[in-house]
Amino acid sequence: MKKQILAVAVAGAFAVPAFAAADTNVTLFGQLQTQIVHHSASGDGGAFNSGIRMHDAGGLGAPGDGAGPSRIGVMVNHDLGNGMTALLKMESNASTQNVFAATRDAYVGLDGNFGRVVIGRTQGSYSTAGKDPLNATFMQARTNMQARTNNARLGGLNGYGNGSYLARGIRYSNDFGMVRLDLSVGVDNKPAFGPESTSHGFSGRLNFDVGPVDLYVAHSDFGDNTTAGAADTARTTKLGADWRSGPFRIVGEIEDFKFGETTYMEGNNFFVSGTYTMGRNDFVLNLGHQRLDSQQGVSMPDSDYAAIAVKHNFSNRVMAFAGVGYASTDNIGFNGSDLSFTGVGGGMRVSF
Repeated sequence: MKKQILAVAVAGAFAVPAFAAADTNVTLFGQLQTQIVHHSASGDGGAFNSGIRMHDAGGLGAPGDGAGPSRIGVMVNHDLGNGMTALLKMESNASTQNVFAATRDAYVGLDGNFGRVVIGRTQGSYSTAGKDPLNATFMQARTNMQARTNNARLGGLNGYGNGSYLARGIRYSNDFGMVRLDLSVGVDNKPAFGPESTSHGFSGRLNFDVGPVDLYVAHSDFGDNTTAGAADTARTTKLGADWRSGPFRIVGEIEDFKFGETTYMEGNNFFVSGTYTMGRNDFVLNLGHQRLDSQQGVSMPDSDYAAIAVKHNFSNRVMAFAGVGYASTDNIGFNGSDLSFTGVGGGMRVSF
């Protein structure tokens, strides 16, 4: 008798979680990439140590394991009925050197006919990382505005640029026919002690689905957010087009930016990418240019970027790549020479 009661109790204990999970979908996901690259420099006066390095991400002349594609996380969708879903996402950076490095997305939210709203740590609406076929490799076009790595697309800017996250964000997105609206706000991201008590910023993007072309315009304004490296004025604007037809894909972007009023950085980024797909292989050519306006009568250096690569897709979960990237900035090297970096190598990316 006691054995029967125990069996019923055990069955009941397992039945309750099964019933509670019937309307819940939990997905564990992850991705890891590493690459072997020979980095070299010209115009550095011997300061840069050329040679072969193994690293997960970084840029030309700037190898590193952070800010790459490697990640691990969990996504939860809880069906609330009436077409509404509750969301939870927790995602962290990962690398071959440090499995759990830093937080990516970490939010809760709701999804329904009204659109999707998430609150927590989330990417800003300005980001369009998928538009660069070489994103998160050493050949990526993204520029770090402090390190000036690859000179073609704005860097993270603490969630207001490409490929970064708002520490405390609210993001809304929805489709309206051929138009997709994406808006995000960074709430009180300035440190508690400082000249101002709050620091809000916003970013927004509109995508227009025009047959084979995705047209998009994005803008960020975060002048009060000193944690993003800005003083009084900080704004970025992007216009882009992504065209696909058969095996061909062409992406073009123009970015306009300004940071500061007295001591400032102002200019434009120009980026174009072409991809030709043959079977499981993607052949990619990226070109970029960064033009900086004169500052207080002093001319600022311009920069150029180019990369050519091949990506082989073993499956939709496994990809290998190889290629060469080049980035050059005028007149900032040794004795006023141009400073350039070259990277030649390849890597592998596996996801689940």
